[in-house]
Amino acid sequence: MAVHKKWTAGWLFVALFLTLSFPATMFAATYADIVIKGKVVDEAGEPMQAVSVAIKGTARGTTTQQDGTFTITADENAVLIFSFIGYATQEVPVNGQVEQNVTLKRNASQLDQVVVVGYGTQRKSQVVGSVGTVKGSEITKQPVLTAAQGLQAKTSGVQVSAQGTPGAQPQLRIRGVSSITGDANPIYVVDGMITSDITNINSADIESISVLKDASAQAIYGSRAGNGVVLVTTKKGKMGKMKIGFDVYSGFRSPTSKVKMADGKSYAQYTNEANIRGGGSAIFDVDTINTNTDWFDEITRKGIVQNYNVNISGGTEKTTYFFSAGYFKDNGIVKGNDFQRGVIRINNEYRLASWLKLGHNLNVSISKTNNKNNEFTNAYRMAPSTPVKYADGSYGFEQNLSVANPVADLNYTTDYLNTVRLQGNAYLDFSPIRGLNLHSSFNFDRRNNNATVYTPAYFIWSGQKNDSSILKMGRGNSFYYIVDNNLTYNHTFNDKHELSVTVGYSAEHNKGDSLNASVKGVPNRRNLWYLDQGDLTNVTIFNYGQLVQRASAYGRLTYTYDRKYNVSGSARRDGSSNFPVGNKWGTFYSAGLSWIVTEEGFMKDQNIFDDLKVRVGYGRVGNDNLNNLGVLRGISIQEYYYNFGGNAYSPQQAITYDQLKDANATWEPTTGVDAGLEFTVLDRKLTGSVNYYNKKTQAYVNVTVPSTLGDADQIVYSRAADVRNKGVEVTLNWNQKVNKDFSYFVGGNITFNKNNVDKVRGNLQLKSGSLGNGQIVTYTVANREIGSFWVYQTDGIYQNQSEIDNSAHITGATVGDFKYKDNNGDGVIDDNDRIFVGSYQPKVYYGINAGFNFKQWDFSIDCYGNSGNKVFNGKKAVRLGNDNVEAKVASGRWTSTNTTTAIPRASNAIPTPSTYFVESGSFFRINNITVGYNVPVQSRAGISNLRVFATAQNPVIFKKYSGYTPELPGTAVDSGIELNIYPITSTYMAGFNLTF
Repeated sequence: MAVHKKWTAGWLFVALFLTLSFPATMFAATYADIVIKGKVVDEAGEPMQAVSVAIKGTARGTTTQQDGTFTITADENAVLIFSFIGYATQEVPVNGQVEQNVTLKRNASQLDQVVVVGYGTQRKSQVVGSVGTVKGSEITKQPVLTAAQGLQAKTSGVQVSAQGTPGAQPQLRIRGVSSITGDANPIYVVDGMITSDITNINSADIESISVLKDASAQAIYGSRAGNGVVLVTTKKGKMGKMKIGFDVYSGFRSPTSKVKMADGKSYAQYTNEANIRGGGSAIFDVDTINTNTDWFDEITRKGIVQNYNVNISGGTEKTTYFFSAGYFKDNGIVKGNDFQRGVIRINNEYRLASWLKLGHNLNVSISKTNNKNNEFTNAYRMAPSTPVKYADGSYGFEQNLSVANPVADLNYTTDYLNTVRLQGNAYLDFSPIRGLNLHSSFNFDRRNNNATVYTPAYFIWSGQKNDSSILKMGRGNSFYYIVDNNLTYNHTFNDKHELSVTVGYSAEHNKGDSLNASVKGVPNRRNLWYLDQGDLTNVTIFNYGQLVQRASAYGRLTYTYDRKYNVSGSARRDGSSNFPVGNKWGTFYSAGLSWIVTEEGFMKDQNIFDDLKVRVGYGRVGNDNLNNLGVLRGISIQEYYYNFGGNAYSPQQAITYDQLKDANATWEPTTGVDAGLEFTVLDRKLTGSVNYYNKKTQAYVNVTVPSTLGDADQIVYSRAADVRNKGVEVTLNWNQKVNKDFSYFVGGNITFNKNNVDKVRGNLQLKSGSLGNGQIVTYTVANREIGSFWVYQTDGIYQNQSEIDNSAHITGATVGDFKYKDNNGDGVIDDNDRIFVGSYQPKVYYGINAGFNFKQWDFSIDCYGNSGNKVFNGKKAVRLGNDNVEAKVASGRWTSTNTTTAIPRASNAIPTPSTYFVESGSFFRINNITVGYNVPVQSRAGISNLRVFATAQNPVIFKKYSGYTPELPGTAVDSGIELNIYPITSTYMAGFNLTF
């Protein structure tokens, strides 16, 4: 039966895909409509391009051409809606007329703009939740792999932590961190397909992005929306002649900031002193040190970035099409590390009749990643007195230091990951009567991953070697699909009462498997990299699979009276296979109100506000993507054997249940309230908003249980902590056209957020932030932020033995070491003396943007920053013996002749995690500077537009932190610690946009 269902679903998809691929002209349809032609101009009589011309009550429409003309087929009694941003929307009855010429007037209300929301669109005036919208054109200005990175600084409430690794997805946090041990990332919905990352989407294919920030906007997505929702709408074809576009840029990347390390002689002096103070002897003859290797420079390069895109779009009354192909390559700043991706997109729509259309959005991406080990930590610690290679060509090493030669490590590592991903949907829209539409879609995401990792046999020294070559092969496949059907009814009664109702049902199926194997003794020849070429008596195989299924019923009702008062509510009932039988289902909901104050009679004579909207909403959403909540308790295989039945029987290996699970495991719910004020003033030149939010999440944490319960690690994950995020967002944007040649804009947004663990139930012992040397530096407790840094407090440096003898101190303390405060006064320095010194959660983050257009020139600048948070310099706090140190540590350390310093003596001891390593995480960065010039082409060779541009991405950062970067994404309890970080890069590039 299962096999039958699998084949049936597969063949239904294939049949639907093939059907959609036939030209629309194969279908016969008759129309009682008339062909309407016309022209749209502005108040000065100038033709207007790209004006939306829609048939009221339907999904049909077109846009005007460069000369302002349009052609559309509609019923002779239809009403045409003409709209363009910045202009008043007009509704024009056809009344049987085949020619319609329209003049649009400026100063359209910002509240008439259409906003993409879950499972539909609404006028901005009807939106009762908090929704941030970013145009695709704002994203494509930046040389980034994914549009998620392009959201940085663009909308309030969204914190984007960049990563320098080629091919990596940035980390998004929407209005703070809510989940402690679960997945804290938002979901992305690409044309209806829910996904966890959008690295497969070409940014040039994106029309717009909407960020749903509060529960009243998110609740339509129920259990998936607990950490926020990012809606991605890709480009579609529009009726009119074919358009062809080329977008090209190329440039280079370099590290934005470096850390100055001690040179060869300084390192040798520091290391000798540390060994002598530790009771040993000097290991270097400083006078013979002539080598000064900059290991950071040795493993890095200027990384070339390239991007090429072509798109073709157009359409008729029956068919619209959009095709694009793109190639992106990022060499990265680490030698040998690169990422390349090819993407093809086909978005077509076929209108079979005025009441029926079919369509598909298909995206195929093929990517290849050449991974390398993160060698920045080794480069930081490696001795500068050691050369990369000796004169005989062998790799250099320092036998007194347990650090690998990072250059050799890069050269001996081969690690490829190839990914093929097919994502998209096929859909049907059926409108049997005016205002009623049935939307049925099959959404899918198919992934195939192939990984090959090979390390040859080599010997550098006893601390860096591989006795036998090893080959690791990995294969991963997954298929995730969503079948979604929803019915939407829109109707206006008596020109004042607007009603919109949506109801739907969705079923999800996500199945995947992975097979990993490794074998030793494979020859160092790429054509022989197969498992059967190795020692088959020494093979390791690991295989696993997963299956997650969800079912959902959802609905939304929106009522508008006289375009002034809006009421909206939504509900969703979700079921998930992630939870036990009795707890599989959950209900999520929202309700909200908005009031368009400027539509009131008493506001007609005032001259302050052009638009003024007040809204408030409340809702409940959830998160089912949680760790360590397996429905089935795992069986643990023991090392012990027992003779069941006596000695006459063979001993059997013991198995047991030693990992307890919460029998009441269910959703991680978030409830929240949101209130906002949106306005435009000064003849619509200044727009702005002020939002307040307050949300609480009942989060899963690891609770300590007594050993008598039989749990091996004495930890059970349970919904035992309340996490609250509350704050205020402010957005202001000024936009003015001074004359026909010059216009400018300036704007910004700022978010104030307070993160707090309000309450804990049970014995919470969530200590984390491991440094890998036995030390931990974060502790999550009630009345503190998630992942708060928990360290010892320094209190100066011991200047003599008497100070040590007369104070509480750690074992082994000596002159020149840090003093630590005995905060509880018990005469002992231990964990009870640790203090909380902030967390990685910023109290404030903000974005600034500005620009102008002057004749053919355009200029824009974007900036981003945050403040009020802390970071932990983990690489500086890890010392295993004879490691290199930073230049200012080597030169400024405590000595008998330098006693007024704040830097301790030279030491090889494992550092105690203290306030010395906690630094400010505040920074301000110029995100993007772009200068462009529109070349006058006068339609030569069919060219309609040619723009050349130059861009600097992340050229400058202002920071207090002494490390590589203060942007240190990670899990909720481990973020903000610089250990194995890939530095942020600056990119400088040039390119052009060409349209035919």
